[in-house]
Amino acid sequence: SAGTGRTGCYIVLDVMLDMAECEGVVDIYNCVKTLCSRRINMIQTEEQYIFIHDAILEACLCGETSIPASEFKPTYKEMVRIEPQSNSSQLREEFQTLNSVTPHLDVEECSIALLPRNRERNRSMDVLPPDRCLPFLISVD
Repeated sequence: SAGTGRTGCYIVLDVMLDMAECEGVVDIYNCVKTLCSRRINMIQTEEQYIFIHDAILEACLCGETSIPASEFKPTYKEMVRIEPQSNSSQLREEFQTLNSVTPHLDVEECSIALLPRNRERNRSMDVLPPDRCLPFLISVD
């Protein structure tokens, strides 16, 4: 692969994040269409197209979350403070937003973790590794 699809993803993300900030809207379809009309295969796969949507959604929902290291301690103290009106904290709300953009796995996607020989290896039955992310260890014996 020449990397054009990955490069195209970064270009679309950059353009769409600027558009979202400046205009308050995004037009991923037309951005990709224009990009591909100028250079073929800038977005090569459906997975790349889906990734662009997921990344833009996360950026729009989560916003800017970076904190300078020198300001982390006071910012963290403010983030964990419970607001009386909502009975929640900024940190809890950020976590809930993050969970809303995180794909949830079906039981079928974690079938290897649910095998009897692997059940005791799971730290928690609420957090299971998907089959597609498991490492395969090969023994020389």
